[in-house]
Amino acid sequence: MGASAQMPGPEAVGGAILQLVDAEEPPLRVFFGEEPSQWLPAVYQQRLETWAEWAHVSKAAEGK
Repeated sequence: MGASAQMPGPEAVGGAILQLVDAEEPPLRVFFGEEPSQWLPAVYQQRLETWAEWAHVSKAAEGK
């Protein structure tokens, strides 16, 4: 299977991995390719909204 806009090729991924390895403070997580950065903010926004909606349950677990 060849590289596409959705799936980076091995040459590009290799260079990206080397940048991570050489970084003074590399991130704990990273995505390769442009596609995840397009849909991920909406996923996390939904998670933030769910956590906010259920914050009272979280507080109750602390006895508050």
